[in-house]
Amino acid sequence: MMISLPTRFEAYGAVKIFELARVLELDSLGVTTKLSGTYTVSYEVLEEYAASTAIVVPVKDEDIIALEGVLRAIPHASPIILVSASRSSPVDVYSREVELARTIHSVTGREILVIHQRDPAWAEVLAGTPLEAMLEDGMVRRGKGEGMVLGVIAAAGIGARYVGFIDSDNYVPGAANEYSKIYYLGFSLSESPYTMVRIVWHYKGKLASSDMYLRKRGRVSMHTNNVLNYALSRLRKVETDIIRTANSGEHAMSIELALRLRWAGGFAVEPYELVQLLEDCFLGVDEGRCSFLPDGVNIFQIEARNPHIHAERGDEHIAGMLAESLGTVYHSRLGADETVKERIHSLLRDYKYEGEPPRPRVYSLEGVDPSKLFSALLAESTMTHYFK
Repeated sequence: MMISLPTRFEAYGAVKIFELARVLELDSLGVTTKLSGTYTVSYEVLEEYAASTAIVVPVKDEDIIALEGVLRAIPHASPIILVSASRSSPVDVYSREVELARTIHSVTGREILVIHQRDPAWAEVLAGTPLEAMLEDGMVRRGKGEGMVLGVIAAAGIGARYVGFIDSDNYVPGAANEYSKIYYLGFSLSESPYTMVRIVWHYKGKLASSDMYLRKRGRVSMHTNNVLNYALSRLRKVETDIIRTANSGEHAMSIELALRLRWAGGFAVEPYELVQLLEDCFLGVDEGRCSFLPDGVNIFQIEARNPHIHAERGDEHIAGMLAESLGTVYHSRLGADETVKERIHSLLRDYKYEGEPPRPRVYSLEGVDPSKLFSALLAESTMTHYFK
């Protein structure tokens, strides 16, 4: 794979956000000379990063056809962690996901871990730890962010150095393959142990009864990007549009960064990663709030070539996602400016959402031993399946 070299960045305290890079070639096989303004690495280097990267696939009652395409597209060297919040009745969707993983493993020999977010064993494992806050009615909440936290624990538990997230609702298998390779390239670019790679979709389309329409930006992400860039512009008194990946479900990071981040529940999870880093390591850096010094955090944003084609969802779903996303800014120091709050209210009113957006539920992995938790899960759970 070849990408354009991200040579420009904007620095916000200890956070460097790099300009948008783009995939120039999906396969750089045959390139022997480094070209100006481009970046590529050998297959051997890609394989090293792939073997060190666990790919977490959150899934909740997704079309099994789409899920299978995603799982089969992830490069073989990367272990897969399937984190399911799917129902077990009246149709046992989870058992179908387990059977799919078992089949793929038996044919290809690849490593796949399948865990269920509502597994009662998680309640036993998390009780008495800082992550007990994720429990509700004796089980882990069904939110996307909560599932990603479990994925991070599992990734650290199996010894991964990096963890990447790929949504399960993509009907283009080539996209999942491309995302994985973008993660590997991004990690190889970074000079900091605290690295994040966030993907911009080239196009995003929905499967619907009418003709397909490929959008350049998602309906939620374009608004969250706008608000975050506006907030940064107000703070710095210099207009910026550097943030292009506020709601990037496809993103990855080093385990060292993942274990030090605070994680938001639900759909607030992706923008909250950026909000907290900017709060702590930009606005709070002189207050001693940044735990990533002296190296700082590198954030790479890379645009893929494959489109992200997913199932149609209604406007009510979009309004809820948008409210959770914008709530991360609204209830932060980035949103202290009243003009930022008013912009958020205006956007939400367009989607018939009245009142303040919700404050994100936040979880910390500080003081948590992921290897110990993962070992305990394997010992206690009857729902967890580890094919290796």
